[in-house]
Formats: sequence, structure tokens, C-alpha cells
Amino acid sequence: MGLATYIARRVLFSFFVIIGELLIIFYLTNIAAPNPAVIWAGPESTKAQVALVAQMYHLNSPWYVQFYYYMINVFTGNWGISPLYQQPVISLIEEYLPVTLELTIIAFVFKIGLEMALGVVSAMRPNGAVDNVIKVTYTTVRSAPPFLVALGLLLLFAYGTHTFPSSQPIDPILGATVPKFQFYNPIAGRVTGFWLVDNMPILNALLVGDWAAFSSAVSHAVLPTVTLILFGFGGIVRLVKVSMLEVLDQDYVRTARAKGLRESAVIFKHALRNSLLPAFTLMGVVFAGLVTGSLVVETIYGYYGLGYYVAESLITFDTPSLIGTLILITVVIIISNLVVDIGYGFLDPRTRVGY
Repeated sequence: MGLATYIARRVLFSFFVIIGELLIIFYLTNIAAPNPAVIWAGPESTKAQVALVAQMYHLNSPWYVQFYYYMINVFTGNWGISPLYQQPVISLIEEYLPVTLELTIIAFVFKIGLEMALGVVSAMRPNGAVDNVIKVTYTTVRSAPPFLVALGLLLLFAYGTHTFPSSQPIDPILGATVPKFQFYNPIAGRVTGFWLVDNMPILNALLVGDWAAFSSAVSHAVLPTVTLILFGFGGIVRLVKVSMLEVLDQDYVRTARAKGLRESAVIFKHALRNSLLPAFTLMGVVFAGLVTGSLVVETIYGYYGLGYYVAESLITFDTPSLIGTLILITVVIIISNLVVDIGYGFLDPRTRVGY
């Protein structure tokens, strides 16, 4: 099967998965709920507000009419008004999402790099002293509840040694004064900004050259990033180690050694690429875990991203915000797995067979 056909099928399959997820969310929020209008309006709403919400979202109409408007609203960005913030949900997501994406991407890059490196080191000396230390380390970290790890780092490095800040993505004063990154938009015909970059404190400060804001944003991100890296730590280490040991036992590796090649050349030139392919399949799962893990991390550290927004919505029964973020997180997870599938199709053509 050609690569283009493989990609097209994976994209189409992912689209139908998104539609299926939207159906499940619609059923839970509009059909299974005893009184959707009351839930959408909020626990402290009046009868007039409930009636207005029911009219606005067609909640008194038959289910198929509700579903029609529900799908229209999903794909046009009309995700309702937050009763807590009194703002459109889509506007709040545009504010909070970039902060979480930046934090998640940074944690993802460091986590993948660190765990793959440790997996290779473990495979080079299996059951040796270094391998045993690595196994004890990731077993201990995985055994600790995530919230306990976050609280421990917060108490030690924020309140104990005062090494890193305890909350917020950037110092409030610097965050209020740092200029936004601007570029020429040929479509609009003018210089403009981009909300995704504007609301990423580290990237925006780097692009505009505000080094004080950049340093502040990096220091604020250290503890949340380390906590996310430690979430589920060790899974890729074990997978890379097992895969590396299998590859090192292959004939072509033994042939390379028989030719007198240095061990470093055998490891990094011949064995490493093939041993990392199985770990590549887990990257979508890892990224999804980091996105969902941000709910705990951002709440504990007061890091104002999407996870913090979800936690606030749960506490205040802000149903439109919860539905909007649930849709968004679902789409992000599906897209991340789609990217991994396409990437694996590039790296290993054999995976295209059967699709």
C-alpha cells in the first residue's frame, strides 16, 4: 500500500473516531442528564436563566434536533458561555490551551529523550549496577501517587529551598508588560499576532527577545515540567531496553562486531534505530498521558493552563467549560495518535500492510 493511501485511511479513521466521541459526549450531556438546561445554566441559576439556556441550545427540542445544533456548534466554535467566567468557552480555551501545550511539549521532549537514553544504557549492561539503579529509580517513582510527587517537589524546592517559584506560568508583572510576538499576515494584509504563540509565555518571550520574561517563564515551568516527566516514568525505559537486547542478538549486529567495529558504532549506527521503533508507538499514549496529567500538575502548582481551567470548572459545576475542554482533549489525543501512526508509517513501511 502506498504512503498516501495509508495516511488518507488513518485520517479518515481518526475523523470517525472523533465523531464517535462527540456522540458519546452528546449522549452523556444532553440525553442521559435528567435536566440538561439546569446543568448547563449552573447550580445557582434562576428559572429565567434556565429557560434562556434551554432556548439558546435547543434543549427542549427532540434529541435529533439537539444533535444537529450540537454538531453545528462544535464545528463552528460556539461552545457556550461559561457561567463562572461569563465569557465564551472558546475564548477561555484560546487563553488556557497554549500554556498547557507549551508545558506538555517541553515535558514530552525531555521525557522521551531521557527514558530512551536510560533504556539504551540499561541494555548495554543488563543486570549490572547501573541497570539495577535505573530499575530501582523508575520503580520507586512509578509507585508514588502523582499528586504526592508534585506536592513533594513543591514543598522541597518552592517552600523549602525557594529555588523555584510555586505558582503561575510567569511573574505577573513581567507577564503584563512583555510585548506580544507580531508578524506580517499576508491574508489580513497587516501586522498581527497569533493567539497560540501570544499565550505561550516561554516561546513568546523568546521570540520578542524579552530575556527577563523568558528567564521567569522558564523558572516557573521547571517544577511542573519535572513532575510531568515523572508521571508514568519507566515505561519507555523498559520497552527500549527489551527491544535493544533483542536487536543486539540479531545476526547483522553480530556481523558488525565480528568485523571489528567499535561497540559505540555497533550501538548507535546499527542497533539504535531499530530498537527505538517499538518505543515510537508509545509516544501518542505518552503525550496523551501528559495532557491529562496536566489536570493534577497545574492545579497543584497554580499553573494557569487548561488543566487548571478544568479543575476550576469541576469545582464550580461549569458544565459548558467541562464539555468544551473534554471535546478539545479528546481531539488532541486522537490527533497525537494519528501523528504517531503516520510517523511510524514513514519509519517502517511494513506497518502499512493491512490498512
